Amino acid sequence: MAPQNFLTQFSDIPIYNTKAVAQETGVPADTFRAWERRYGVPRPHRTEGGHRLYSERDIAVIRWLRDRTAEGLTISQAIALMTSGNDTNLSWLATAVDTEPHSWERLNSQFLAALTDYDEKRAERIVGEAFALYPLDDVFFKLIQPTMFEIGEQWHAGKLSVTVEHFATQFVRRKLSSILNTYSISEGRGLLIVGCAPSEQHDLGALLLSVLLVRHGWQVVYLGPQVPLKDLVDTIQRLQPDMVCLSSSTIETAIELVETGRVLSKLAPPAPSFGYGGRAFALNPVLRDRVPGIYLGDTAQEGLEVIAETLNSNN
Repeated sequence: MAPQNFLTQFSDIPIYNTKAVAQETGVPADTFRAWERRYGVPRPHRTEGGHRLYSERDIAVIRWLRDRTAEGLTISQAIALMTSGNDTNLSWLATAVDTEPHSWERLNSQFLAALTDYDEKRAERIVGEAFALYPLDDVFFKLIQPTMFEIGEQWHAGKLSVTVEHFATQFVRRKLSSILNTYSISEGRGLLIVGCAPSEQHDLGALLLSVLLVRHGWQVVYLGPQVPLKDLVDTIQRLQPDMVCLSSSTIETAIELVETGRVLSKLAPPAPSFGYGGRAFALNPVLRDRVPGIYLGDTAQEGLEVIAETLNSNN
């Protein structure tokens, strides 16, 4: 049955409040309100006091969109599919298809301002809107990664205080950790250990890489910041991973990976591949020649691609 024909069997009388809709559909209120702002779907009634009231048809629309996005469609693709019929009772849905260019510049500006203002509630709303409207990887690469890079650059230049950098880092770390925890990291097509150089405290890049890896089917043991070399070697011998990936953000911690690479290259078979990356190597390419290992690229997305190419070629 076409989506339009399916939906016409539901009542369009507005009787449900926002909380009831969220409970009925399992879709967070911030998500379907973002759909409404961007695409006009759903289309709740507004009371004289400005409160939203939803119908059974609105609930069916939200459930249908929820299921299509769970299957892998973007929200704009799902809405386009919903509007592909000719049912005049739902002709208003034809205006919901996204025709605007992606507003990443706007979202980045708003997200940066919220974080530098210590405004957690506003930052939550912006990230929630992004997750509701766009694929997860797009949010990582086009919102979170560039915003945190900009904050890092302003902090290193002395334009932002360390407290702003810490606030932003902790906010994003909580988001990434919660996403990482939704995936099974004990099953996949290969085992990777991901963490940071022995003295490296900044782990957002490594954490983002871990999230991307589990989303693309890899097993990940995430060790976080400051991974001592001796303990790393013990862990490798116990788990026998296919690859070890470590990150450094400063020249000092990048130099630590020279010794790490040498030690890992001398491990008895089956020794893992060793990959490295981070801000230090992106800004100082000459450092790459000193580390015995595989450079993972300047971004987490490049790291994901290099890791996949490396491990696939090893099989």
